[in-house]
Amino acid sequence: MTDCLDYRAIGSRVRELRLQHKMTQEYLAELVDISPSFIGHIERGEKKPSLETMSRLTMVLETSMDYLILGIKNRCSLQSCTLYDDLKKMLDAYGDGQHG
Repeated sequence: MTDCLDYRAIGSRVRELRLQHKMTQEYLAELVDISPSFIGHIERGEKKPSLETMSRLTMVLETSMDYLILGIKNRCSLQSCTLYDDLKKMLDAYGDGQHG
């Protein structure tokens, strides 16, 4: 079975974002809690990051999984989407015990 993900492209996007944030591989690795050499392997497409590592990368690099995996940039930030407001209202109501 072959992979349908382009790990070189994923790595290229990780590198691009790391450089945009003016981070070294060492600093990014520290924030993501992996080794600097593993960041290098990811950036070159030589190793496959786990879902947990991908999730940490998206948080630290302030991006989305869609962008890291597929190169798709979201057209709006989460806070500017009306869906965000609707979800926040639902979660706030749920957290306040206003649910059935």
